[in-house]
Parts: sequence; structure tokens; C-alpha cells
Amino acid sequence: MGSIAFFRHAQASFFSDDYDRLSEHGQRQAHLLGEHWRSQDTRFGKVVVGPCRRHRQTAEIALAVSGNGTDLVELPEFDEHQVDQLLIEHRHSIAAEFPDLLPLVAALDQATERPEQARRFQFLFEAITGLWLTGKVSRPGIEPWVSFQSRVMQGITKVLADPDFGSRQSRQIAVFSSVGPISIAFQVATGCSNAAAVATGWRLRNCSLTQAMFSKDRFTLDCFNTLPHLPDPGDWTFR
Repeated sequence: MGSIAFFRHAQASFFSDDYDRLSEHGQRQAHLLGEHWRSQDTRFGKVVVGPCRRHRQTAEIALAVSGNGTDLVELPEFDEHQVDQLLIEHRHSIAAEFPDLLPLVAALDQATERPEQARRFQFLFEAITGLWLTGKVSRPGIEPWVSFQSRVMQGITKVLADPDFGSRQSRQIAVFSSVGPISIAFQVATGCSNAAAVATGWRLRNCSLTQAMFSKDRFTLDCFNTLPHLPDPGDWTFR
């Protein structure tokens, strides 16, 4: 059997002008991942990254520190969904449609301290994700849940079907992506519902490992949201 290791990107620059880059702490997380690989002599025959800079940065730092010279393969199928865009650009119009969200929107708009902003953002983010998941909310240019789910599944199929995976080493695959795609991988492995996949995905920490074992007709969860490379809980983050 082969293994496919899904890594959520390290901490990005939340609430900055450019979210899609690693924070200093995120760079440390990726560095520690690389050190762990080096200490365990962990090597991958193929390393896949989503199209976001935070995906590539995490992989590049970890590979450089570990001494693994594996080239990166970028696949757009492992891009994150656009619910953050729904929240940032359309939260007020969405709340007008769903008045139960009005207090959550007001709380986020009024928050001034970063910890409180992050907490209020997550409350609203989860609520809007639930509406997007069930097709109750859509906006032009925003990929629907069904399309997102299909895209990620196609990406997983593409990676597993790659003829390069014939040798023993190349059957050890790493994929660097985000919460959404890793939640879909969890769903494929467990057969859980859409709602359960999304709810479970909220627990994914930055730079965490979720791994599946695969063969010709099997794709089985081996571990979820583990952090063997970050033994100090002080290094753990969700955003």
C-alpha cells in the first residue's frame, strides 16, 4: 500500500493586508516539520501543493530544512474554497437574508482586539459555511460546495492515478493544502456526511498531518490532525 500525507499549511498572516503568506510563527512551524522529517529520515516520492502561497511556503521550508530535494507539483484542485470571500465581501447582504446572523456580523464589525476578532470571525465563518454547504447562500464567482467537493475529489484521484507512483518510494506522497480540501480527503476515507466532514475540519490545526493509506481499491484513514513535529502545545494554532 502507499500513503498520502495531507498537511495543512502553517500559520498564515490572519488579519493582515496579505493573508496568503506565512507568519513568523508559521515559518517556525514549517521549520520544525522539516527538522522532524530529517530526524526520522522521512522522504516523499512526490510532493503536491495547492496554488496558494501559504501551501508552497510551508512545503518549501520543510523540504529545505529536511534536505529532501523532491520537486513540487502544483495542482489547482487542492485550492481552498471561497467562504472567506463570502464573509469578507458579502456578510452584510447575507445577514439581511438570514437575520439570525445579524448579531454575529455586528460582533465581528465591533471587535477591535485581535483575539476577539479571530473568535468572532470563526463564529460567523462557521455559520456562513453551513449556509454555503447546503446551497442556501451563493454569490457570483463563488464556487458552490458541490463543485468544490468534486474538484478536490478529482485532485485526489489524479494524484493516486499518476503513473509515477509505481515505485516504492514514489508511493509516499505529501499534499500541502488547506482545511477544506483536507476535510474532503477525510470524507473520502471515512464516508461521512458533508456536514460531518466540515465540522471535523474545524479541528485541523496549522501544519497538522492527516494521513491515508491507499491501494488500487482502498483509501483508508490512518491518522487525523496529528502534530508529532510540534510537541510543545505552545506551537499549536488554528489560525
